[in-house]
Amino acid sequence: MVTEDTDHDRIAMIQHLDPDRVDDYLEAHENVPEAVSEQMRASGVETFELFVEDDLSIGYLEVADFERFTEEYSDNPECEAWEREVGEYKRSGVETDDAEIPTMDHVWSLKDATE
Repeated sequence: MVTEDTDHDRIAMIQHLDPDRVDDYLEAHENVPEAVSEQMRASGVETFELFVEDDLSIGYLEVADFERFTEEYSDNPECEAWEREVGEYKRSGVETDDAEIPTMDHVWSLKDATE
């Protein structure tokens, strides 16, 4: 689920990695292609963080417009190639064929609780 506020969309994504390929997934992220980073920035991404524990990968994304980002990112052949490469290390996650990004439901925010 996308959490929207006045400045940007906040998204948490979950991916399950192949337990036998976690090291490959981590190694691939040591050299993310510059074209991928450039496309993310050009598509309005302000923040992208990736966390991995065992075979679970959680991504956190802040972007001006999540829908615009997914359309532009999935239309870029270099990004599609990157997702296919890292897709080899996953049991579930971003699907390159349909550009589906598995998002998580937002249930609580400290910011909301303290206002």
